[in-house]
Amino acid sequence: MIRIQIIVVLSTVTTIFLDVYSAGISLESISKKLKSKYMQIVVCILGIGIAFFAPGTGFEGFLYLIGSVFAPMTAILITDYFILKRDSSDRKVNIINFIIWIVGFGIYRVFMRIDTPFGSTLPVMIIVAIICILINFIKNYGGRKNV
Repeated sequence: MIRIQIIVVLSTVTTIFLDVYSAGISLESISKKLKSKYMQIVVCILGIGIAFFAPGTGFEGFLYLIGSVFAPMTAILITDYFILKRDSSDRKVNIINFIIWIVGFGIYRVFMRIDTPFGSTLPVMIIVAIICILINFIKNYGGRKNV
């Protein structure tokens, strides 16, 4: 039991270190006057303060929100680049993928109410990937190659 607790503590410390470091670097990129080292200390103190005084239940809704935004987006990026072998980085907006992303957001919100053995994220990512593949197939074999 002690080993598990040590693993949990070390993995949490590692994750928090990466988050604080990333926040410091991000803040420094906003302005060179903000030094990363000092911003990391500020972010760490701010995070500790929020952890002590903010209700934890309010954070759950935020996590669900970012999950419903990033799960479909990640599924689209992975499917588009690795499965469909497309690089859309030169386009400002891929309207079809944007619509699929909005649909994926809605699917995630529905799946939040369904109790699956895999949670909401994995099934939604699979569904969104399948939608991407199907839309691409229909688009390519419907007579229009580069929409």
